[in-house]
Amino acid sequence: MTGLVLAPRGTFEARVDLTGALPGDEGLAKLKIGYGGRRAELGELFEVSGTVDGRLTIEGGGAELDRVGAGLSAGEIVVKGDVGVGVGLRASGGTIVVKGSAGDFAASELSGGKVAIAGDVGARLGAAGDGSKRGMSGGVVVVGGSAGARAGERMRGGVILIDGDAAENAASDLIAGTLAIAGKLGRNAGRGMKRGTLFLRSAEGLASGFRDAGEHDLIMLRVLVRRSQELAAFLGEDAGKARRYAGDLNIGGKGEALIVIR
Repeated sequence: MTGLVLAPRGTFEARVDLTGALPGDEGLAKLKIGYGGRRAELGELFEVSGTVDGRLTIEGGGAELDRVGAGLSAGEIVVKGDVGVGVGLRASGGTIVVKGSAGDFAASELSGGKVAIAGDVGARLGAAGDGSKRGMSGGVVVVGGSAGARAGERMRGGVILIDGDAAENAASDLIAGTLAIAGKLGRNAGRGMKRGTLFLRSAEGLASGFRDAGEHDLIMLRVLVRRSQELAAFLGEDAGKARRYAGDLNIGGKGEALIVIR
């Protein structure tokens, strides 16, 4: 499967809003997109080639490419480089693969599908967008690097896995869902957390409202390993025991942070 291919015609002199550039659009070259302060046809900025078959490849990314895959519901988008803000914004299905890093609001308000980012991401990964009260509610996000501040803020469902570190206020005001962080936590992780689960390697960085509830043998971990390939990689095939912290008790929250040491 090769699908449609976008190749930049040159260096971008302004930010490029790729909202609407999705697999399956035969008239992609004529699509009007935002370019700085004006509207331009996609074909003016990218050479468009290939055939429609459910896949869209962007040859050579850049931090100027905003909202890649915004609203995606099916198919696959592959970016051979970096992207800007809002990759996967409000996507409900399909797959987005970024072989570089991403800016702020990656997978913001995602409700389905999968977003895989090989490098780092900016602030508010999977979080609520500006003016919204609800963050990510479904789907899977995998980050190969580290995440900026407020990863998973107001998250309501789905799974986020971060192979690197997470900056301050990760999982703040989290309502439901799962956030797994393999690296270090910044301060105030889980502040205002109501429900949901954090999988961590250390409790250092948790907000003050979390309390140690001791070590537990959790059958749930073994079930997750069988059901989720992504969580299996984080937890390990022999997962079972974890140290549990309950919180955020300062607001009467019923969430948990599970410290899993491999």
